Amino acid sequence: MKPHFRNTVERMYRDTFSYNFYNRPILSRRNTVWLCYEVKTKGPSRPRLDAKIFRGQVDPETHCHAERCFLSWFCDDILSPNTNYEVTWYTSWSPCPECAGEVAEFLARHSNVNLTIFTARLYYFWDTDYQEGLRSLSQEGASVEIMGYKDFKYCWENFVYNDDEPFKPWKGLKYNFLFLDSKLQEILE
Repeated sequence: MKPHFRNTVERMYRDTFSYNFYNRPILSRRNTVWLCYEVKTKGPSRPRLDAKIFRGQVDPETHCHAERCFLSWFCDDILSPNTNYEVTWYTSWSPCPECAGEVAEFLARHSNVNLTIFTARLYYFWDTDYQEGLRSLSQEGASVEIMGYKDFKYCWENFVYNDDEPFKPWKGLKYNFLFLDSKLQEILE
């Protein structure tokens, strides 16, 4: 079933960003995925078609994870078979196995879409189903990467009501990045 609602916002509040994108590898009670996205067309000018945020919610009827909401919106409102797209996601969590599978299937059907996913954390990185989901994305051409300082800074500047305050990295950001990046490389090998 396709998601029937789109829970989008232009920007998020600073505390919302810091709380949800904090890259500590294991966190409890933070199961909402925030997906900041940019859609550009390929080519020399590469105009940005859209940039917003989906906040995933687990609706018992539609299972509207942020990734499913994005695909629904993109397919209904943007996708054209005659246009090549560069899509970039900045997510608070990597996709669950079901969403990873749906995104991989979408990419297999739409060779005109290139997807790059920067994720703050790996969801259940020790679970083989979650690992297989990440591998399926990579096998279908998605670039999956862990967010580093420059990615958090980019999100802060483009997706957060920051009142022109510069991004201030939290303690452990670099260590957490190195740990998560090594785990992702193990999964994708």
